[in-house]
Amino acid sequence: MKVCSDIKNLDSSFVDKPVVTLGTFDGVHLGHQAIIRRLVAKAREKGKKSLLVTYEPHPQSVVAPESAPGILTTLEEKLFLLGKLELDGTLVVDFDRSLSQYEAQPFVEEILIKRLNVGDLIIGYDHAFGKNRAGRAELLEKARKTYGFGLEVISPVKNDHLAIKSSRIREELKQGSFHKAIRMLGHSFPIWGTKVPGQGLGAEMGYPTINLEVSSRKLLPPDGVYAAQAEIDGKTWQGMMYKGKKPTFAGTDFSLEVHLFDFDPTLGADRIRLFAEKWIRGDRKFDSPQALKRQIKDDEELIRDYFSKKGG
Repeated sequence: MKVCSDIKNLDSSFVDKPVVTLGTFDGVHLGHQAIIRRLVAKAREKGKKSLLVTYEPHPQSVVAPESAPGILTTLEEKLFLLGKLELDGTLVVDFDRSLSQYEAQPFVEEILIKRLNVGDLIIGYDHAFGKNRAGRAELLEKARKTYGFGLEVISPVKNDHLAIKSSRIREELKQGSFHKAIRMLGHSFPIWGTKVPGQGLGAEMGYPTINLEVSSRKLLPPDGVYAAQAEIDGKTWQGMMYKGKKPTFAGTDFSLEVHLFDFDPTLGADRIRLFAEKWIRGDRKFDSPQALKRQIKDDEELIRDYFSKKGG
């Protein structure tokens, strides 16, 4: 998948009647994946390029920063997930105040028609664009007749009889329902960060950890212990992730760390690709460090068993 951050630099094949979709695609959840699968299939039918147009930062952080949601995926994480879906290309558009004021009709004429020369447009059932999100399927249907491009609107993918949306997944995470969030995402939860020094408490108990610093914009899973995998220098390691404030040690500062089985945390690159897969237990205060150590031992056995049954 080719990634471009400037529409002026798109390869000529991507403006030769490409099959296009637009959106924020935060989380790249099952609903997004349905749109992208149809996008890729349509492009192959037409012998054209599949192009996904997304925005950075999240539009809400520009339009209404005081109420902007925590994001499910940073741009780096999102591009990684998109790269697994057989797209030909992704165009990352800088979403700024100027773009937020773009009226829907000029957006169609100047971006979709003049700049991208769109051949077919694939959108989700609730897609909206332009100033005040005024651009919807009805406007695109009129534009289709005027400019002659194809238009498909993809029906919602549902979970528990409700459409899967990024907002629903965020709410499940806030409510502590990690398993429901994962089910709607359709993949493990990416948490990519940079190594930072820790207090060494894990090492003292025989479980040395890698402490991570992540984007302040990132919405993280509930506090607790998780089965997780980490990619370091191209190799994948299994382990146990902890997020919380270390209440057993009267902690007050947030901590995100991972103990990887059979791995020396002092080795490897400083940039870690972490993927939380399964919630094991919530965070709580133990009577002593020894009691916590016994619990961590139990956590390890559960997580090793989980990966053993999963098959790697």
